[in-house]
This record gives sequence, C-alpha cells and structure tokens, in this order.
Amino acid sequence: MDGDKATKEHRALKLKVETLERENMLLKKSLFELSSRYNSLAHKLQPFNLGEILDSALDAGINSLLENTDTDTNAERFANHDKPIGKVTRQFTLKHELKGHGGAVYAVQYSPCGRFISSGSFDKTVRIWDQKELHALRGHTLNVSDLSWSSDSAELLSGAYDQTCKTWDVESGKQIESYESEGFVLSVMFSPQDKNIFFSGTSRNILCVADRRDPSFAITMRNDSMVNTLYASRDGLHVVSGDSGGFIKTWDIRTGKCIVNESMKQPISHITCCPGMIGDEDPRYLAVNSYDNVIRVYDRGFNPPLSPYRLAHMLKGHKNKNWPIKSAFFKPRDNSSSLGGPSDDVFGKSDAPAESIDASNFEKEKSGGLDTLLATGSADPFVYVYSLGSADGSGELVQRLEGHTDRVYAVSFHPTEPILCSCSADFTLKLWSASKSKRK
Repeated sequence: MDGDKATKEHRALKLKVETLERENMLLKKSLFELSSRYNSLAHKLQPFNLGEILDSALDAGINSLLENTDTDTNAERFANHDKPIGKVTRQFTLKHELKGHGGAVYAVQYSPCGRFISSGSFDKTVRIWDQKELHALRGHTLNVSDLSWSSDSAELLSGAYDQTCKTWDVESGKQIESYESEGFVLSVMFSPQDKNIFFSGTSRNILCVADRRDPSFAITMRNDSMVNTLYASRDGLHVVSGDSGGFIKTWDIRTGKCIVNESMKQPISHITCCPGMIGDEDPRYLAVNSYDNVIRVYDRGFNPPLSPYRLAHMLKGHKNKNWPIKSAFFKPRDNSSSLGGPSDDVFGKSDAPAESIDASNFEKEKSGGLDTLLATGSADPFVYVYSLGSADGSGELVQRLEGHTDRVYAVSFHPTEPILCSCSADFTLKLWSASKSKRK
C-alpha cells in the first residue's frame, strides 16, 4: 500500500516537473518580445505599459531569455518593403558584417575616439570590435540592454536584465566593477564630465546616480513609470529621462528633483541628442522614439536642458510599434563632409573628439538650421535614414538600407565620419559607409 502511494506521488511530482519545464520554456523569451505579444491584445484598450510584464517576469525569476521569436506575420512586418524612397540615389552601402554573437544584438555604440564598436546581446555578452572581435565580455546572466563609453574610450559601461550595471576595461577586456540595481536595468550612461559617475534607469521606476569611488553612495530618484532611456547633460548637473508613461523629464542631480516635465503623449523607448555643439553646451536637438511608428525631433532652444521643447520634425516610414527601437544622429563637421565618402576603413580610425565641428556648422545650428541625418532601426529588417533639412518640418526619408534579415534594434554613427553601424535580431552587426550622391 505504501509502495503504491509512493509511486503515485512520484508520478504526480514528475508530471508537475514536466509542467513547470514547459512553462519555463515559454518564459524563455525576450522580455520585449513577450511585451509585443501582450500589446497585440492590450494596446487598443490601454496605453502601452510594460510594468506588469517586467515585474511579473522579475518576480518569477526567469533564468534565461530566448530571442528571435516572431509574433508578427511576414505580411505585417514587411508591409513597407516596396515603398518608394525619396528623390536621391543610394548613399549608404553595406561594407562589412560583424558576426560572433549567439543571440539577437540589442545595443550598439561607437566609441568616442571612433576606433571601437561595442555591442550588447541577448546572448548575455558584451563584445568590443576593432575590425574584428577584440573581446567577448562575459559576466551578465541575462540580456544586455544598454551600453555607454567613457569619454576617453578606455572603459565601457553595460546594463542588463540581471539587475546589474558592469564596467569593463577596454584594453584588457576584464570586468572592473559590478553594481546591483533595483529592477531590470534598461538604460545606462557615463557622466560626460566624470567617468566615476554613471546613471542608470530601471523597470522599477528608478533613475539612479552612482559614484564608483564610493559604492555605498547613490542618488535614487523615483519616477512614476519605467525609465526606458536617459541622456546625461554635459554640464554634469542634469539628466534627461524618457519613460513608459510618455514623459521626458529633466532632473537636477544635486537635489534629486524633476525640474522640467514634457509630455510626449506616447510611451518612450529611446531618446538621443544631436552632436555638434562646442564645449560644455548641451545639444539643442533631441529625437524621441516611441511606439507609434513616429520619431519626433524636438528643438530644446538655446538654453538646454532647462528651456521648453518645440516639435521640429515628425519622421515616418519605419516601424516601431510595440518594439523598443533606437536611433542616432549624424552631424557633419562641414557641408562637404555630409554624405561625403570616408576612407575605405569603415571603422573610421579617428582620434578627433566626438564633439568637434566646423565653426560654420556651429553658427548654422545656433540659427536653427539642422544640416544633419538621423538613422533608426525598425521592426522590419531595414535601417531608415532621414535628412532633417526640410523646411516644412517633416524631414525626408532618403534611404532604406537593406541587408539584415530580422528587425533592427539599434544604430550608431561614427563620431566624425558618415559611417553607420546597425545591430539586429539576426545576430549580426552591419557597417554602412556613405558615398557622394546627387539628386535626380
């Protein structure tokens, strides 16, 4: 009798284990791809909000995330495949491909010196490239979500869903420090003024300022929703955040208070600022990726980060609904270099500081001109490149770059040359170099 009871209990436990294993396999998905499935049902009923998914996934203790799970049909994802593009000939062409990641590549950043490219992946690694893979940095236990270079290009900061931020030495490829966070780390950035200071935003509505010289010291600013993206101002005193509630907020890190609050009316996945200003002045133009297939470019006036925002451009054509897509600016140093051909070295071996520009361009930007490009990833397998010189404020889609075979999560421009790097759910990074072109 006892033997029969034990056998039944064993079978019941085995069945329970099998059930849990099946459930675990279902949980082994990219966090944001899981959100896409959720929002395919919920986005028509309520604003896009990942909070419940993030917190439930966090509390469930997901051990691994499996990327490259399609939730859209091919017809939906590639609906714009044959859409005509602008009135210019092809400018950027595919020059090089970087392979090595074992999962979707979610973050990419050129170093300020222009020599290196860093990438973060769902395979839990950070990789540094110099023509070829230089280092594979291992230490995170879940998806790598964001990256930031120190201003001297000597160190790299990474954030991940394992609730940690890590710093790495670029020369040796060794981990320097690891810092625990409250919630999934969604965004990170070194302070432009001091690489001992860095910022992070998390799924638990926290914007944190950490001092590496004193790990016990941290300024924690509580937001109303997830801090999906951030930008540290050049004055070292302010940080701009974009959140899932649809707000761009400017925080004073001396007081920990929000001093500017701009409603974008759409959940925000990424913000990026246009380079090109001289010295410690903050960039004037800011691009906002949201989840409605529109990128909005805002003019922050002559006193950012404190001045109010004015909508300058609305860019359409790409797809980012339900997907966390990132964009990047390219500001030419002079008019002749805009889309001019760089050297054959697509890594662009430049030691010039990222913020150096021609004086005439500085005056043009001061007067309100935007002689610049903005590139973005997309939920389809293309990179979209826009020119922001249109007087009507619409911007112009000048090129769609074809080469990836799955969604493009992020892009990054070389700091001084018209060279673009894109990263994708197809596990690869691609380098695109611009050649001179003429309007038809």
